Amino acid sequence: MTTLPVANAKFAVEVFQSLTREHSCENVVFSPVNLTSGFGLLALGSGCEQANVPEYECEKPEGVHTAFSKILATLNEPSVNYTLRFANKLYGDHAIAFIQVSLTLKCNHFEKAMKKIALFSLSGKIKNLLPKGSFDCLAQLLLVNALYFKGQWDVKFDKELTKEAPFYVHYRECHNVQMMNRRGIYNTGTVELCGVQVQILEIPYKDHEISLLILLPTDCSPEALEQLEDGLTHEHLLDWFCDLKPEDIDVSIPKFSLERNLEANHYVNLPELTDHEKADFSGATTTEHVALTQFIHDTSFEIDEEGGEPAEAPRCPRDRRPRRECAKFVANHPFLFFALHHCTQSLLVFGRFSKPE
Repeated sequence: MTTLPVANAKFAVEVFQSLTREHSCENVVFSPVNLTSGFGLLALGSGCEQANVPEYECEKPEGVHTAFSKILATLNEPSVNYTLRFANKLYGDHAIAFIQVSLTLKCNHFEKAMKKIALFSLSGKIKNLLPKGSFDCLAQLLLVNALYFKGQWDVKFDKELTKEAPFYVHYRECHNVQMMNRRGIYNTGTVELCGVQVQILEIPYKDHEISLLILLPTDCSPEALEQLEDGLTHEHLLDWFCDLKPEDIDVSIPKFSLERNLEANHYVNLPELTDHEKADFSGATTTEHVALTQFIHDTSFEIDEEGGEPAEAPRCPRDRRPRRECAKFVANHPFLFFALHHCTQSLLVFGRFSKPE
Protein backbone atom coordinates (compact mmCIF):
# COMPACT_ATOMS: atom_id res chain seq x y z
CA MET A 1 0.00 0.00 0.00
CA THR A 2 1.40 3.40 -1.00
CA THR A 3 2.15 5.85 1.79
CA LEU A 4 1.35 9.54 1.55
CA PRO A 5 5.02 10.66 1.30
CA VAL A 6 5.75 8.14 -1.48
CA ALA A 7 2.60 9.07 -3.42
CA ASN A 8 3.36 12.78 -3.12
CA ALA A 9 7.00 12.26 -4.18
CA LYS A 10 5.85 10.31 -7.25
CA PHE A 11 3.36 13.04 -8.11
CA ALA A 12 6.06 15.70 -7.61
CA VAL A 13 8.48 14.06 -10.04
CA GLU A 14 5.79 13.65 -12.70
CA VAL A 15 4.83 17.33 -12.53
CA PHE A 16 8.49 18.40 -12.39
CA GLN A 17 9.35 16.43 -15.54
CA SER A 18 6.40 17.96 -17.39
CA LEU A 19 7.52 21.44 -16.36
CA THR A 20 11.17 20.99 -17.29
CA ARG A 21 10.31 19.55 -20.71
CA GLU A 22 8.11 22.52 -21.51
CA HIS A 23 10.56 25.08 -20.07
CA SER A 24 13.82 23.46 -21.13
CA CYS A 25 16.23 26.31 -20.37
CA GLU A 26 14.31 28.23 -17.72
CA ASN A 27 14.19 28.32 -13.95
CA VAL A 28 11.44 26.14 -12.51
CA VAL A 29 9.93 26.05 -9.01
CA PHE A 30 6.68 24.70 -7.54
CA SER A 31 5.35 23.29 -4.27
CA PRO A 32 4.37 19.60 -4.47
CA VAL A 33 2.69 19.51 -1.06
CA ASN A 34 0.68 22.67 -1.70
CA LEU A 35 -0.28 21.56 -5.20
CA THR A 36 -1.61 18.32 -3.73
CA SER A 37 -3.56 20.24 -1.09
CA GLY A 38 -5.25 22.19 -3.89
CA PHE A 39 -6.29 19.00 -5.65
CA GLY A 40 -7.51 17.64 -2.33
CA LEU A 41 -9.70 20.70 -1.86
CA LEU A 42 -11.21 20.14 -5.30
CA ALA A 43 -11.74 16.45 -4.58
CA LEU A 44 -13.72 17.34 -1.44
CA GLY A 45 -16.19 19.25 -3.59
CA SER A 46 -16.48 16.48 -6.13
CA GLY A 47 -19.22 13.90 -6.02
CA CYS A 48 -16.90 11.38 -7.66
CA GLU A 49 -15.33 8.87 -5.30
CA GLN A 50 -12.31 8.57 -7.60
CA ALA A 51 -11.54 12.28 -7.66
CA ASN A 52 -8.63 12.08 -5.23
CA VAL A 53 -5.52 13.45 -6.89
CA PRO A 54 -2.91 12.06 -6.84
CA GLU A 55 -4.49 8.61 -6.74
CA TYR A 56 -3.28 6.35 -3.96
CA GLU A 57 -4.54 4.23 -1.13
CA CYS A 58 -4.00 5.49 2.38
CA GLU A 59 -2.50 3.34 5.10
CA LYS A 60 -4.29 5.48 7.70
CA PRO A 61 -7.70 4.19 8.84
CA GLU A 62 -9.18 7.70 8.92
CA GLY A 63 -8.69 8.11 5.16
CA VAL A 64 -6.66 10.22 2.78
CA HIS A 65 -8.19 13.63 3.48
CA THR A 66 -7.91 13.41 7.26
CA ALA A 67 -4.37 12.02 7.06
CA PHE A 68 -3.30 14.77 4.67
CA SER A 69 -4.95 17.45 6.80
CA LYS A 70 -2.73 16.30 9.69
CA ILE A 71 0.33 16.88 7.49
CA LEU A 72 -0.89 20.39 6.69
CA ALA A 73 -1.58 21.06 10.36
CA THR A 74 2.01 20.08 11.21
CA LEU A 75 3.41 22.29 8.45
CA ASN A 76 1.33 25.24 9.64
CA GLU A 77 2.57 25.09 13.22
CA PRO A 78 4.34 28.38 14.03
CA SER A 79 8.13 28.23 13.74
CA VAL A 80 10.88 30.75 14.41
CA ASN A 81 13.17 28.79 12.09
CA TYR A 82 11.42 29.41 8.79
CA THR A 83 8.65 31.35 7.10
CA LEU A 84 6.07 29.12 5.41
CA ARG A 85 2.87 30.63 4.03
CA PHE A 86 0.10 28.70 2.27
CA ALA A 87 -2.98 29.92 0.41
CA ASN A 88 -5.91 28.11 -1.23
CA LYS A 89 -8.95 29.97 -2.52
CA LEU A 90 -11.70 28.86 -4.88
CA TYR A 91 -13.48 31.46 -7.01
CA GLY A 92 -16.83 30.61 -8.62
CA ASP A 93 -19.12 32.24 -11.15
CA HIS A 94 -22.03 34.09 -9.48
CA ALA A 95 -24.51 31.81 -11.30
CA ILE A 96 -23.22 28.69 -9.52
CA ALA A 97 -25.38 27.62 -6.55
CA PHE A 98 -22.90 26.38 -3.93
CA ILE A 99 -24.04 24.10 -1.11
CA GLN A 100 -22.73 26.10 1.83
CA VAL A 101 -23.48 23.52 4.54
CA SER A 102 -21.89 20.70 2.58
CA LEU A 103 -18.80 22.75 1.81
CA THR A 104 -18.42 23.86 5.41
CA LEU A 105 -18.56 20.30 6.72
CA LYS A 106 -16.25 18.88 4.08
CA CYS A 107 -13.71 21.67 4.26
CA ASN A 108 -13.25 21.12 7.99
CA HIS A 109 -10.55 18.64 6.94
CA PHE A 110 -8.55 21.48 5.44
CA GLU A 111 -9.93 24.47 7.35
CA LYS A 112 -8.51 23.30 10.67
CA ALA A 113 -5.18 22.41 9.10
CA MET A 114 -4.86 25.56 7.04
CA LYS A 115 -6.08 27.85 9.85
CA LYS A 116 -8.89 29.30 7.73
CA ILE A 117 -6.33 30.16 5.13
CA ALA A 118 -6.97 32.86 2.52
CA LEU A 119 -4.90 35.04 0.23
CA PHE A 120 -4.04 37.51 3.00
CA SER A 121 -2.18 34.72 4.81
CA LEU A 122 0.73 35.21 2.42
CA SER A 123 1.47 38.50 4.21
CA GLY A 124 2.18 40.23 0.94
CA LYS A 125 5.00 37.81 0.06
CA ILE A 126 3.49 36.93 -3.32
CA LYS A 127 2.10 39.71 -5.48
CA ASN A 128 0.13 39.60 -8.73
CA LEU A 129 -1.21 36.17 -7.86
CA LEU A 130 -3.97 36.52 -10.45
CA PRO A 131 -2.32 37.45 -13.75
CA LYS A 132 -4.14 39.79 -16.10
CA GLY A 133 -6.67 37.82 -18.11
CA SER A 134 -7.16 35.09 -15.48
CA PHE A 135 -10.92 35.53 -15.76
CA ASP A 136 -13.07 35.57 -18.87
CA CYS A 137 -16.80 35.40 -19.53
CA LEU A 138 -16.69 31.59 -19.79
CA ALA A 139 -14.87 30.96 -16.51
CA GLN A 140 -16.75 28.83 -13.96
CA LEU A 141 -14.34 27.74 -11.24
CA LEU A 142 -10.85 29.11 -10.62
CA LEU A 143 -8.60 27.77 -7.86
CA VAL A 144 -5.73 29.92 -6.62
CA ASN A 145 -3.03 28.01 -4.76
CA ALA A 146 0.20 29.60 -3.48
CA LEU A 147 3.18 29.05 -1.19
CA TYR A 148 6.02 31.23 0.09
CA PHE A 149 9.03 29.65 1.81
CA LYS A 150 12.22 31.04 3.28
CA GLY A 151 14.19 29.28 5.97
CA GLN A 152 17.09 30.04 8.30
CA TRP A 153 20.15 27.86 7.85
CA ASP A 154 21.30 25.78 10.79
CA VAL A 155 24.67 27.50 10.29
CA LYS A 156 24.55 30.65 8.23
CA PHE A 157 26.81 31.66 5.37
CA ASP A 158 29.14 34.57 6.15
CA LYS A 159 28.05 37.55 4.04
CA GLU A 160 31.66 38.73 3.82
CA LEU A 161 32.49 35.55 1.91
CA THR A 162 29.76 36.09 -0.69
CA LYS A 163 31.56 37.07 -3.90
CA GLU A 164 30.65 37.69 -7.50
CA ALA A 165 31.45 34.57 -9.51
CA PRO A 166 30.65 33.10 -12.93
CA PHE A 167 27.63 30.83 -13.42
CA TYR A 168 27.84 28.72 -16.59
CA VAL A 169 24.40 28.32 -18.16
CA HIS A 170 26.23 26.13 -20.67
CA TYR A 171 29.68 26.05 -22.24
CA ARG A 172 29.08 29.15 -24.37
CA GLU A 173 27.02 31.28 -21.97
CA CYS A 174 28.13 32.64 -18.62
CA HIS A 175 26.60 35.15 -16.17
CA ASN A 176 27.89 36.57 -12.91
CA VAL A 177 26.04 35.67 -9.70
CA GLN A 178 26.47 36.38 -6.00
CA MET A 179 28.08 33.13 -4.85
CA MET A 180 27.79 32.21 -1.16
CA ASN A 181 30.71 30.27 0.30
CA ARG A 182 31.23 28.20 3.42
CA ARG A 183 33.36 25.30 4.59
CA GLY A 184 31.74 22.90 7.04
CA ILE A 185 30.41 19.43 7.77
CA TYR A 186 27.51 18.60 5.46
CA ASN A 187 25.80 15.39 4.43
CA THR A 188 26.89 14.69 0.88
CA GLY A 189 27.37 11.93 -1.66
CA THR A 190 27.79 11.08 -5.34
CA VAL A 191 25.47 8.90 -7.41
CA GLU A 192 25.26 7.88 -11.05
CA LEU A 193 22.05 8.09 -13.06
CA CYS A 194 21.77 7.35 -16.77
CA GLY A 195 25.54 7.68 -17.11
CA VAL A 196 25.60 11.08 -15.37
CA GLN A 197 27.61 11.62 -12.18
CA VAL A 198 25.58 13.68 -9.70
CA GLN A 199 26.83 15.37 -6.54
CA ILE A 200 24.23 15.64 -3.77
CA LEU A 201 24.43 18.10 -0.89
CA GLU A 202 22.11 18.49 2.09
CA ILE A 203 22.01 21.90 3.77
CA PRO A 204 19.89 21.77 6.94
CA TYR A 205 17.72 24.60 8.10
CA LYS A 206 17.72 25.55 11.78
CA ASP A 207 16.92 22.68 14.20
CA HIS A 208 16.99 20.30 11.21
CA GLU A 209 13.22 20.47 10.71
CA ILE A 210 13.72 21.07 6.99
CA SER A 211 16.64 20.44 4.64
CA LEU A 212 17.54 21.77 1.22
CA LEU A 213 18.86 19.06 -1.12
CA ILE A 214 20.84 20.11 -4.20
CA LEU A 215 21.45 17.70 -7.11
CA LEU A 216 24.41 18.92 -9.19
CA PRO A 217 25.60 17.07 -12.33
CA THR A 218 29.40 17.06 -12.46
CA ASP A 219 29.08 17.69 -16.22
CA CYS A 220 27.74 21.19 -16.88
CA SER A 221 26.37 20.33 -20.34
CA PRO A 222 22.61 20.74 -21.00
CA GLU A 223 22.52 17.09 -22.07
CA ALA A 224 23.71 15.89 -18.65
CA LEU A 225 21.04 17.93 -16.85
CA GLU A 226 18.37 16.65 -19.23
CA GLN A 227 19.42 13.05 -18.61
CA LEU A 228 19.20 13.61 -14.86
CA GLU A 229 15.73 15.13 -15.15
CA ASP A 230 14.39 12.42 -17.45
CA GLY A 231 15.83 9.57 -15.40
CA LEU A 232 14.78 10.89 -12.00
CA THR A 233 12.17 8.91 -10.03
CA HIS A 234 10.50 9.36 -6.66
CA GLU A 235 12.52 6.38 -5.37
CA HIS A 236 15.72 8.28 -6.17
CA LEU A 237 14.63 11.31 -4.15
CA LEU A 238 13.83 9.25 -1.07
CA ASP A 239 16.68 6.72 -1.34
CA TRP A 240 19.50 9.15 -2.15
CA PHE A 241 18.68 11.29 0.84
CA CYS A 242 19.06 8.29 3.17
CA ASP A 243 22.48 7.38 1.71
CA LEU A 244 24.27 10.70 2.34
CA LYS A 245 27.25 10.79 4.72
CA PRO A 246 28.74 13.73 6.70
CA GLU A 247 31.90 15.18 5.18
CA ASP A 248 34.11 18.25 5.54
CA ILE A 249 33.36 20.16 2.34
CA ASP A 250 33.80 23.57 0.72
CA VAL A 251 30.36 24.71 -0.47
CA SER A 252 29.66 27.40 -3.07
CA ILE A 253 26.03 28.03 -4.05
CA PRO A 254 24.39 31.03 -5.74
CA LYS A 255 22.17 33.41 -3.85
CA PHE A 256 18.80 33.59 -5.59
CA SER A 257 15.08 34.22 -5.32
CA LEU A 258 12.53 32.53 -7.58
CA GLU A 259 8.81 32.98 -8.07
CA ARG A 260 6.82 31.08 -10.66
CA ASN A 261 3.14 31.15 -11.57
CA LEU A 262 1.79 28.19 -13.52
CA GLU A 263 -1.53 26.79 -14.68
CA ALA A 264 -1.48 23.45 -12.87
CA ASN A 265 -4.37 22.00 -14.87
CA HIS A 266 -2.07 21.97 -17.93
CA TYR A 267 0.31 19.52 -16.27
CA VAL A 268 -2.10 17.00 -14.75
CA ASN A 269 -4.81 15.11 -16.65
CA LEU A 270 -7.99 15.74 -14.65
CA PRO A 271 -11.04 15.11 -16.86
CA GLU A 272 -13.17 14.36 -13.79
CA LEU A 273 -12.58 17.96 -12.71
CA THR A 274 -12.03 19.94 -15.93
CA ASP A 275 -14.26 18.32 -18.58
CA HIS A 276 -17.81 19.75 -18.60
CA GLU A 277 -19.22 16.37 -19.66
CA LYS A 278 -17.31 14.36 -17.03
CA ALA A 279 -16.83 16.81 -14.15
CA ASP A 280 -18.90 16.16 -11.05
CA PHE A 281 -18.98 18.84 -8.37
CA SER A 282 -22.27 17.64 -6.90
CA GLY A 283 -20.62 17.61 -3.49
CA ALA A 284 -20.28 21.39 -3.68
CA THR A 285 -23.06 22.69 -5.94
CA THR A 286 -26.53 21.86 -7.23
CA THR A 287 -25.65 23.47 -10.58
CA GLU A 288 -24.99 20.89 -13.30
CA HIS A 289 -22.11 20.78 -15.80
CA VAL A 290 -19.78 22.80 -13.59
CA ALA A 291 -16.07 22.25 -14.29
CA LEU A 292 -12.76 23.68 -13.17
CA THR A 293 -11.70 26.36 -15.64
CA GLN A 294 -8.25 27.15 -14.27
CA PHE A 295 -5.93 26.13 -11.44
CA ILE A 296 -3.30 28.80 -10.74
CA HIS A 297 -0.34 27.63 -8.66
CA ASP A 298 2.30 30.10 -7.46
CA THR A 299 5.49 29.39 -5.50
CA SER A 300 8.05 31.83 -4.09
CA PHE A 301 11.39 30.53 -2.78
CA GLU A 302 14.48 32.37 -1.52
CA ILE A 303 18.05 31.38 -0.74
CA ASP A 304 20.44 33.79 0.97
CA GLU A 305 23.06 33.80 3.72
CA GLU A 306 20.68 34.08 6.67
CA GLY A 307 20.55 31.44 9.37
CA GLY A 308 21.63 30.61 12.88
CA GLU A 309 24.80 31.82 14.50
CA PRO A 310 27.95 30.84 12.61
CA ALA A 311 29.90 27.98 14.10
CA GLU A 312 32.85 29.18 16.13
CA ALA A 313 36.14 28.30 14.46
CA PRO A 314 38.71 26.50 16.60
CA ARG A 315 41.27 28.93 17.98
CA CYS A 316 44.82 27.86 17.21
CA PRO A 317 46.76 31.15 17.10
CA ARG A 318 50.15 29.48 16.87
CA ASP A 319 49.19 27.04 14.14
CA ARG A 320 49.99 28.79 10.87
CA ARG A 321 49.60 25.71 8.73
CA PRO A 322 47.00 25.94 5.96
CA ARG A 323 43.87 23.89 6.45
CA ARG A 324 43.96 20.55 4.70
CA GLU A 325 42.30 20.17 1.34
CA CYS A 326 38.72 18.98 1.39
CA ALA A 327 36.00 18.04 -1.07
CA LYS A 328 34.29 20.82 -3.01
CA PHE A 329 30.69 21.41 -4.01
CA VAL A 330 30.60 24.28 -6.50
CA ALA A 331 27.12 24.94 -7.91
CA ASN A 332 28.31 27.17 -10.76
CA HIS A 333 26.09 25.55 -13.40
CA PRO A 334 22.42 24.42 -13.54
CA PHE A 335 21.19 22.15 -10.75
CA LEU A 336 18.02 20.70 -9.23
CA PHE A 337 16.88 21.37 -5.67
CA PHE A 338 14.12 20.43 -3.27
CA ALA A 339 13.18 21.33 0.30
CA LEU A 340 12.18 18.35 2.46
CA HIS A 341 10.21 18.58 5.71
CA HIS A 342 11.57 15.68 7.76
CA CYS A 343 8.73 15.00 10.19
CA THR A 344 6.09 14.63 7.46
CA GLN A 345 8.48 13.64 4.63
CA SER A 346 6.80 16.34 2.53
CA LEU A 347 8.38 18.04 -0.47
CA LEU A 348 7.74 21.71 0.24
CA VAL A 349 9.53 23.03 -2.83
CA PHE A 350 10.96 21.37 -5.95
CA GLY A 351 12.78 23.18 -8.72
CA ARG A 352 15.62 23.80 -11.11
CA PHE A 353 18.01 26.75 -11.10
CA SER A 354 19.15 27.24 -14.70
CA LYS A 355 20.36 30.84 -14.76
CA PRO A 356 20.37 34.03 -12.69
CA GLU A 357 17.44 36.41 -13.11
